[in-house]
Amino acid sequence: MILKRINLINFRNYSSRELFFNNRFNFIYGKNGEGKTNILEAVSITTSGKSFLGSSEQDCLKFNNNNFTIETDFENELGNNFKINVAYDSSIRKKSFTLNNERVKSFSSEVFGRFPIVFFSPGSLNITYGNPSERRKFFDILIAQTNKVYLENLKELNKLTRQKNALMKGYTLQKKFSFKETDDLLKAYNEKIIDFAFEVVSRRASFLREFSGYFSKNFGDLRKTEEPAINYYSEIFGEIDTELLNIGILEKYRSSLAEQLEKIKDEEISKCICLAGPHRDDYVFRLRKDGGREGFELRNFASQGEHKTFIIALKLSEYDYLKEKTGTNPALLLDDLLSELDEDRVSTIISHLKDFGQIFLTTTDINYLEKLRNFFREDEISIYNITNGLN
Repeated sequence: MILKRINLINFRNYSSRELFFNNRFNFIYGKNGEGKTNILEAVSITTSGKSFLGSSEQDCLKFNNNNFTIETDFENELGNNFKINVAYDSSIRKKSFTLNNERVKSFSSEVFGRFPIVFFSPGSLNITYGNPSERRKFFDILIAQTNKVYLENLKELNKLTRQKNALMKGYTLQKKFSFKETDDLLKAYNEKIIDFAFEVVSRRASFLREFSGYFSKNFGDLRKTEEPAINYYSEIFGEIDTELLNIGILEKYRSSLAEQLEKIKDEEISKCICLAGPHRDDYVFRLRKDGGREGFELRNFASQGEHKTFIIALKLSEYDYLKEKTGTNPALLLDDLLSELDEDRVSTIISHLKDFGQIFLTTTDINYLEKLRNFFREDEISIYNITNGLN
């Protein structure tokens, strides 16, 4: 899938700006705060429905304006064209989408996952540095783009968890229900939660076994002296190697989760929150150096360079996985990828990028162009100098 054009109206730094893109490499440079990242952010809103920076639509309005519009043109490998239009009206705080001039009624079923995009930004480091919710979010979005059943199961599980929390709050804080009513309803909720939890964890396990192959390859291309691992952690069975997360363990998951929910029932009621299930699980990132037997946990012991290398390998593996599952090349959007990396890592990463499809790279340093020209022809690189929303 190729992003051919974008038109921004009253979006961030841009009053009105149309840009046409190269099918291979788009080099976007300029000083900080001039609007480089705004271009990538607009693409993320178009394809995923949300800003990859986590910004609200209101934050994306150009100053003193009440609405913005983003228009994008995509072309697939068969030459078919797709036009996506996003319009936001602040007076009613509503965002609307059209696909090929037809109103989108359900973004998750009509657009989400059809135009695969892989983003890297400085905020991506939250995946390794941050709390478990950041890692769950990354993998949940990745799995959901290629598996609508997983997305529906996850939605249902989250809905049941919210309803269970509201029930416990209604009993503990608002005194709406008797203990018997609460106990009976909790049993009903837990039975459904266990069923959907099993489906969610099973899919995460099968995904990790498959994804690990892509990840090991990409990490190995970037760093030869370290061996990475992605393990799965659940309060039900602790941290476990992905290869050991097999059907035997998963079959025990149902009964173990049921026992855990019964064991912590009083604590859940007093805190008014569901304390066990996939919504509390984690992905544990580890590195093993120089053939050592014991790997260390990335979050607590890795250097900044090791964190960034791990994230880049994750993102490149996300690209490979989406390409395999969707049958199309995702666009690779890299916001400030190369900053704070040593020369060896920069050279290795740039040499690796030649194996990917359409790429967008933002940077403050025009000197990276010389390195890029060692791997891309002149006609494969388009250059955009962004100054206060202009190029």
